[in-house]
Amino acid sequence: MNKEKFGWGLVLLFVGGILLLDNLSIIDFYWRSVLHMWPVILIVVGVNLLVPKRGAGSLISIAVTVVALAFLAYRGTIPPGGRQWFSEERRDWDSERRERNETRRERNKGRRERSSGTFTHDYDSAITEAHLDIRGGAVAYEITGHTERLFSAEATNTFGAHHLETTTTGNVARLLFSMKNDGDSHWDLDANDNQAQISLNTRPEWHINLEMGAGSAEFDLTEYKVASLRFKGGAASFEARLGMPLQETVISAESGVADIEVEIPRAAACRIVIDSGLSSKDFPGFTKQSDGSYTTENYTGATNHFTISLKGGLSSFSVQRYD
Repeated sequence: MNKEKFGWGLVLLFVGGILLLDNLSIIDFYWRSVLHMWPVILIVVGVNLLVPKRGAGSLISIAVTVVALAFLAYRGTIPPGGRQWFSEERRDWDSERRERNETRRERNKGRRERSSGTFTHDYDSAITEAHLDIRGGAVAYEITGHTERLFSAEATNTFGAHHLETTTTGNVARLLFSMKNDGDSHWDLDANDNQAQISLNTRPEWHINLEMGAGSAEFDLTEYKVASLRFKGGAASFEARLGMPLQETVISAESGVADIEVEIPRAAACRIVIDSGLSSKDFPGFTKQSDGSYTTENYTGATNHFTISLKGGLSSFSVQRYD
């Protein structure tokens, strides 16, 4: 066991968990109270330097780290000024926090009324190539169906707001469909209330790029001519179903902790390149090659094919073939 990695993992889990619980108003955490306890960090570092790196030393190091984090978690629940739970100071702190929460709820309510909307861009028959960039946070994105316009979307959000920016140069259209935060760090992370349903025109060749921190995406792209599909995300779920490839249809996915599933026609030729040591993979019907890639039996000599590149930390990658 690598105690350094394990220790840092505990610290990151502690900080992330506290931030999430505090942002969701499940607990009241006072970072000023923790800052006064900074000597605890010196103690933990000192123990890690003194004890052996293996055997019982690793267990002692981990135990000290856990105890220190538990103490800091407890200390952070006490407002600055001491442990007088029913003191006037405590009541002032609680009153101030309640006022902040009430203000936050009012802002969220206002955002719910403002951020829902319809976004469209008309189709021009001169457009043969379209680039769509989608950027968002905790949103459930869906692409399905077709529209006579170039782009059509219905979005409903409880934080931030979506915006559509478009430019056209010659026969190439570029669309940026993005969600911008309004400056409030306390976001409502319920993806059920944060949705965007998108439809595209089937005539142009599409280059689709999705970047999201957390959330989900379900793309049914079987009706579209997809030249490239790129996904980059953190803790997310991504599902894409495609029709037959162009001469080369490039699919790439890069993730931290994600569940990624791609579906392609059984008749399509495909090559998969994966760069991940800790991720699981499921590629039925593919054969592993000497260079570490995976290919379908009809890949060599195919005129049209998919090229899929997968890269991730602790993710689940699946490429399925459908009839």
